[in-house]
Amino acid sequence: MTKFVLAIMLLVLAGCAGMNPNPGERTADTNWEMGNYSKSLEVARTAAERGDPWAQLRMGIYYNSGYGVEVDIPKAVEWYKKAARQLEEGKWAEGYIVGATGKYGYFGQKNDALIAQYRLADIYFNGVGVEKDLILSYLLINNVIEKSNGEPQVFFCCDWSGGRWFRQTQFTELKAKLEETMSQEQLTKANNMAATWSPKNDL
Repeated sequence: MTKFVLAIMLLVLAGCAGMNPNPGERTADTNWEMGNYSKSLEVARTAAERGDPWAQLRMGIYYNSGYGVEVDIPKAVEWYKKAARQLEEGKWAEGYIVGATGKYGYFGQKNDALIAQYRLADIYFNGVGVEKDLILSYLLINNVIEKSNGEPQVFFCCDWSGGRWFRQTQFTELKAKLEETMSQEQLTKANNMAATWSPKNDL
């Protein structure tokens, strides 16, 4: 009886993050945390090239920040867009194992897509390395806020070391900056576009 209860508890905990079914993700993230960026990049690149959203997001971050490679914002944007288009709903996409099934490599892909969209929104807002595009930035961050359903944090990685998250306040602060910066004409256009715009089809 005790063993049965323990097994159930382990499954519940796994449903929150523990037993990550994305091949290579933990290896890439562990090496990244240890500063072994070349190994992390190697693992992530292999997975990204086969289409795994978690790895595409990381490739964007590596090129964005210079982890194991020279900073290359256009290349970061390219990888971020690949991950951003892979927004899906459902328990598997949201990072729950118990009671959910899905394709290995795509576990937690909703969070990966939302984080990629946020990073893109920030890049297009600042216009460093790419042409500034306030309307696209607004559409992206508006989508992130809507699809994250007001959750205070969006999980990124590294549950074994306490976890790393992107905060809802980061999203709302960027949207507020956009609203202060954009003209009324730009805001009206962006809000009209937002009703039908989606990263999957329009990014």
